Amino acid sequence: MMAATAAYAQDDIFGYSSPRLDTPKGNIPSDKQKCQPKAQHEFIIKGVKIMAASKKDAIKKFNHRK
Repeated sequence: MMAATAAYAQDDIFGYSSPRLDTPKGNIPSDKQKCQPKAQHEFIIKGVKIMAASKKDAIKKFNHRK
């Protein structure tokens, strides 16, 4: 019992120290890949110029415009 209390006091219970909660974690690189915007092209649909990544996207923008 005394050995367990002494180990707990030293933060070395299982042979390694426990991580501190107050350590800054701002420099850890993220595994997420950053989204790169697709190149926009100019499409003319029914006489209207629309900038979109693909013709399919241009048609969607044309149909959903106000």
